[in-house]
Amino acid sequence: MEGERTSDSILKNLTELVASRKIIDRDIWLEAAFDLTLFRIEEAQLLNKMRQAVAEKKLEILKTQTKRSVASAEIEIEATDDYRLMKDQEDKIYSIDELVRVAKKNAETNF
Repeated sequence: MEGERTSDSILKNLTELVASRKIIDRDIWLEAAFDLTLFRIEEAQLLNKMRQAVAEKKLEILKTQTKRSVASAEIEIEATDDYRLMKDQEDKIYSIDELVRVAKKNAETNF
């Protein structure tokens, strides 16, 4: 894994290894899990900013409605790219958490 290490680059490299059906050494899994645990903080901070931006847009929508409807505002928000990107970020963090969990379990059973 060369170049700048980011959570995206680590996940991309692991995905390529899995797709190529190569056996991934335990040390690679553990190193990736360690690094992703550190990068997870940045990913969570990004998700929080995204959630705030989506909430601000929802408030704007509610303010423009003559008959305020939270359900209507939520449907309008869910149709935006910002909402989709926020959900993608949630999925990314979930994947990081699962990868770290699997790496820990693998380390426990192989030591």
